[in-house]
Amino acid sequence: MKETIRKKAGLLLFRPFGKKFSLAFFLLCPIVSFYLLELFIHNPFADIHFGLHLFSWLLYLLFYGICFFLTGRLNIACALATFLVMAVGLLNYFVLTFRGSPILPWDIYSIGTAVSVADNQSFSLTPRTAAVCAGFIVLILLSLHCRGRFPLGKFRLGAAAASLLSMAALVSYLQTDNAKDFLGIYREAFTQSYAYNQNGFVVSYLMNTRYLTIDKPAGYDEDGLTDEVDDLLGEDALPVSGPAGEPDSDAAAGGGEADSLPNIIVIMNEAFSDLSVVNDFETNKEYMPFFNSLTENAVCGTAYVSIIGGNTSNSEFEFLTGDTMAFLPAGSTPYQQYIDSDLPSYVDVLNQQGYRSIAMHPYYASGWDRELVYDALGFDESYFIDDFAGAPRLRTYVSDWGMYEKIIDLFEEKEDGEPLFLFGVTMQNHSGYSKDYSNFSVDVHVTDGDGDYHNADSYLSLIAQSDRAYERLIQYFSQTEEDTIIVMFGDHQPTNLETSFFNDVLGIDPSNMSLEDLVLRYQTPFKIWANFDIEEKTGIKMSVNYLATYLMELAGLTTSEYQQFLTEMYRTIPAVTANYVIDSEGNVYPYSVDADASALPEELRSYLELYQELQYNHLFDDSGRQDSLFLIGGFDSLSSLR
Repeated sequence: MKETIRKKAGLLLFRPFGKKFSLAFFLLCPIVSFYLLELFIHNPFADIHFGLHLFSWLLYLLFYGICFFLTGRLNIACALATFLVMAVGLLNYFVLTFRGSPILPWDIYSIGTAVSVADNQSFSLTPRTAAVCAGFIVLILLSLHCRGRFPLGKFRLGAAAASLLSMAALVSYLQTDNAKDFLGIYREAFTQSYAYNQNGFVVSYLMNTRYLTIDKPAGYDEDGLTDEVDDLLGEDALPVSGPAGEPDSDAAAGGGEADSLPNIIVIMNEAFSDLSVVNDFETNKEYMPFFNSLTENAVCGTAYVSIIGGNTSNSEFEFLTGDTMAFLPAGSTPYQQYIDSDLPSYVDVLNQQGYRSIAMHPYYASGWDRELVYDALGFDESYFIDDFAGAPRLRTYVSDWGMYEKIIDLFEEKEDGEPLFLFGVTMQNHSGYSKDYSNFSVDVHVTDGDGDYHNADSYLSLIAQSDRAYERLIQYFSQTEEDTIIVMFGDHQPTNLETSFFNDVLGIDPSNMSLEDLVLRYQTPFKIWANFDIEEKTGIKMSVNYLATYLMELAGLTTSEYQQFLTEMYRTIPAVTANYVIDSEGNVYPYSVDADASALPEELRSYLELYQELQYNHLFDDSGRQDSLFLIGGFDSLSSLR
């Protein structure tokens, strides 16, 4: 009896399906794969509009059909297509877990950077993801039982081509307003992760392909930009005008004197943030006591950022250029996608005033193409991981203090009186936070909530280490004779902490944040400190695209017309990010490259429209770029400067 049962079970496991059943299974498999992929991260039955279910079925069916026409066999095509869908879904799950946003079309540019930091991540499956993977594996095994062949010939190749063309037509249709209305596509997403949940992975991914090229703003005229800026600034506009207060005529008159220029050191600290801005919580000890207590000769404030959990180079881009991610596709990386030749930047403005400019990042030069981009932005020198041999490490990365020691060495080696501009990006606090290390002690612990928050504890302990290193850096420069300004700000907040920490301690749902949540999660602290007397200020708030201009005005330096425009705009719109804008009265408006700007007040809209035209001219209009807007000293072209 048992032998008979085993034989029947064997027949069921290994006997091929009939042709009709094979065809039915092949047609059903794309639909099941669609739901399995979505189940990795959310419940598609609750989130996705029914019209998008049908549309996604069709896209998946075409993909399976292409695999069939290319391989000529139902079983191979079905198994291969299902495996590829599973691989993409699993990859999207990990990407979303580690950086807080899903896979995007332009992520192909970031593969090298992602691989370089993967060793520090912890890859594990939740019961949910394991169950979904098991479902895919069962589907693949059943696929191998299908029967059906398509003989090689012109018709087969024609069928594959027809399927590809049909898919291309559907992708084009997705970009139309008619499709968005008819299918119920969600188009006002605050974040890509929310849009992917509402529309499904494939639809959202394909919709984003329209951002691979950037269109000119409506009414764009490069020849009239200079006049527009001049009209806005007026004849009485000062060369320097501090966005936090009244114009500083003394600074305007004094900028450019080589013997009066302070050294400027900018530290963009990886994942440096104070999560208590989201919601107060208790820890066993303070994790950034020195940073919070430093108020003498300091400007303390909040920097609104466009990223969270990853894409660090985007905060660099906004700081060094004054451009904003608000006019660029969500999740895009300008360093890799848009900067492929010399681009006028704030580095040039400082170089024009006699500074020696240095970029520094204690990791691989290839990350985000920094080695190429730093050169394109005008830095005189760049230092990367190979220049940090023997530097102290924390976990696997060069520590903050390891980078600061290099800064001190370069400062001591330079000629007396030579003004130094150094832009450094730290690496110490990079995710992930789940592993234990012999050279890193977790000494800060969350005491609120009932859960085990190991990742959060590790992150806060790293921030405490950053605070100690920052204190040592300030102590050193407080005893130097040359005037020096040090700026430190965080590039973004972390994402891959425990979900329970966000839910129970911070009181937010990271997968479904309100506009108010976004404002809290997309901000980091900044501090501008000087070893000489400056006006002390607290509570200053601005997005990162304004921060360098604010710094240069504080230092008494001459700024470009583009920067003067930003100063004027700051008074009306102190924050412009990829998710929202904030006006001078504190009102928050959702905003992105795909947002309906008609909902904004007219004054805000007019500033943003001119800002978008200026940024397009700066970043994309190579032949019509008005370099004189982005430089100082009468230079009409970047080529005449470099």
